[in-house]
Amino acid sequence: IRGKSVAQGINLFIKEYEERFKEGWDRYTKGMLRVYKKHVLNYWVPYVGDLKLSQLRERHFREYENWRRGNWRKNPPSERTIQLEISSMKSVMRWCRQEGFYSGEPISYVYRMRNNNRRSAFSIQQYRRIVTYLRTNEWLEVGKHNNDSRIIRHRMMLREYFLFACNIGMRIGEMREIRWRDVTFAQTEEGKKYVRVRASQKTKLKSRGATERIGRATAARALERLRETRIDNCDPNDFVFCNPDGKQIGEFREGFNTMLKGASSYLPKNGQVLDCEFDTDGVKFTPYCCRHTYITYQIRYRKHSDIYAIALNCATSISMIEQYYSDARGEDFVEKLI
Repeated sequence: IRGKSVAQGINLFIKEYEERFKEGWDRYTKGMLRVYKKHVLNYWVPYVGDLKLSQLRERHFREYENWRRGNWRKNPPSERTIQLEISSMKSVMRWCRQEGFYSGEPISYVYRMRNNNRRSAFSIQQYRRIVTYLRTNEWLEVGKHNNDSRIIRHRMMLREYFLFACNIGMRIGEMREIRWRDVTFAQTEEGKKYVRVRASQKTKLKSRGATERIGRATAARALERLRETRIDNCDPNDFVFCNPDGKQIGEFREGFNTMLKGASSYLPKNGQVLDCEFDTDGVKFTPYCCRHTYITYQIRYRKHSDIYAIALNCATSISMIEQYYSDARGEDFVEKLI
């Protein structure tokens, strides 16, 4: 059988990855280079290295766990280690397919850890209830005389923060660093509005994923409203989410909890009570759940959702989304994120 062996494909992949890492390419990291060398090279080569790439099948990925548990050096592998190694080898196979070394079907197998702590996301009913509550006077009429300007400013900002976070999928730390100079409003040729936000290089995950994130129309409008209604801190270098003195807000946890309690107590015209503070397992929602809500909705409610585009836009790995959210697949980028 002609063609390159699995071992040759792995070595060529690592060689290119290391070269690009040294050249400073975006998303090529020292940590992942170590993973490919330590885990893929040390275990996948002994496992199936002698096979031709054309001979590699889904079953080899399914059977890897049993083989790996009997083949280790210092310590038995954890479930997370096995999941990482399978996901990394899938990345190698995608590269081999792009380079023309492998012409078979993409490997779709997803390793599921037994202890899978899924991410909490707001249900669509909870999201709609919160949004409805945030539009009421009840949310804004606060203070001794229902007109405390500082609290009103903070709550108006928190409303836009919630809508923005649920429609772009950025991390809390990334949103904390956003300045107005990082924000660009745009629209597609078909007229669909969206927002581009440059992710700060101060965050610890600066080398993973896109440095610019795509936010849906709701995220764009949230920032537009925030800027239109604000009378301070609107210069390019000012932080978007900040106090009147210009200091960025570390987190909205206290206000976020108040918002969820208010939404849970709010009764719409149908009079239906809905708990917006906790998920179905009784776990309390936090601001970080807005990111999980974005990812969940992109997968669950969008047609032909592209797991690669979602992972790239959220600066996470495909394996993390496969592990905690879904095995959805697809094509395209901007059009599927806005």
